[in-house]
Amino acid sequence: MKTLLLIRHAKADWPEGKAPAHATDRDRPLTTRGEADAVQMAHRIQQLKAVPELLISSPVLRAATTARMMAREWQYPEEAIQWQPRLYQADLTDFIETITNLPDTYKSIALFSHNPGITLFANALTTYNLQHIPTCGVVAFHVQTTDWARFWQAEKKLWFFEYPEKLQQQSRV
Repeated sequence: MKTLLLIRHAKADWPEGKAPAHATDRDRPLTTRGEADAVQMAHRIQQLKAVPELLISSPVLRAATTARMMAREWQYPEEAIQWQPRLYQADLTDFIETITNLPDTYKSIALFSHNPGITLFANALTTYNLQHIPTCGVVAFHVQTTDWARFWQAEKKLWFFEYPEKLQQQSRV
């Protein structure tokens, strides 16, 4: 069995709250809340005993920063993060090809990406309608295969869907 975590980048904004003339969408940094959410979700993934063996991230600033912050919390070496440009503005094919080309030595992986692609991909893997993965949301699946190349054909079961607002609501109860 394999485990797949889909992680949407944490909350980002434009520097100074607006898009400067010289900035692009790729340059958007995490907000203070986004940084706190990345740490909180890294801890939640640890609590669930779901820390992945391999991190693959979009190289876009907000996704890369989220991946680096979570890696730091997990004591995962930053230089071991794999950067996959296809995970920015990814479609179903980009996700599938990223996964099916992985070495089978990894039992658990995390992909750090963006909406709308990450939500569309997650919904393609389950009958549960996730509607919208919020910033720093994590969707985890158990995949009934030993071979990443067979990922798409394998049975996939939703393991958990966690996000910062859900954790905050639970802590108030």
